[in-house]
Amino acid sequence: MSSWILLVIEGSTHLVNLESKVIDVKGFGRFAGKLLQDRRLNEEFELFDKKVKLVDSNQSDLHHNLKRGPQIISSKDAAWIVYKSGISTGDTIIEAGSGSGALTLSLAQTIAPNGRVITFESNSKHFKIANKNIKMSPWADLIDIRNEELNESIKAIPASSVILDLPNPWNLVKWSLNSLKIGGLLICYLPTVNQVQTLIDSLSDWKDIEIIENIQRSWQSKASALRPQSNMIGHTGFIVSARWLGK
Repeated sequence: MSSWILLVIEGSTHLVNLESKVIDVKGFGRFAGKLLQDRRLNEEFELFDKKVKLVDSNQSDLHHNLKRGPQIISSKDAAWIVYKSGISTGDTIIEAGSGSGALTLSLAQTIAPNGRVITFESNSKHFKIANKNIKMSPWADLIDIRNEELNESIKAIPASSVILDLPNPWNLVKWSLNSLKIGGLLICYLPTVNQVQTLIDSLSDWKDIEIIENIQRSWQSKASALRPQSNMIGHTGFIVSARWLGK
């Protein structure tokens, strides 16, 4: 497992892997990883005439440093999905597709230390990117990533939630109800209204159906000019959730 941590160089933070033989920090240089090993957290020391220290990283730091392939599910939407699913430590979650692995890591952090995320990604290029990103996280051992398509021919997998980031999630509605525990949720991430409508039409036996669209606006942090940013994150996707209560 990788050991990722923040290297703070004169107030600037850089995510580094302490297990790397050589660490390359943009704008600072390349150096042997052993120079950081055995250093205590939060204690300042000198590295090439610079004042530096090591501090713990978090999920946000990992997300900012993910290798990007397909568009990732944004943090605002990932947070809602985790909240709405109600998942917690020890749960088993089914996800398809993995994309770049951003949501996968959020799910894994939530079900740690003894839960399980089983994620499907049929695109080989996306699979390689997601697998690389998963391996850089502290939750890699909790994630089973499969380079295959999730379809109805796959045997049902008992799960607390099924989360689908696929263009045709309605094809997996029956598979999901066979896999979910009573009271479990199916959550689908869709970019268009047309897809939402088709999905809703397939959920006649489901309860507590909800459609959410999250809009995020950031503010600039200049004390002399505190105001919203000129640009904002508008539509990224619709989140459709439905609860399976059995027949």
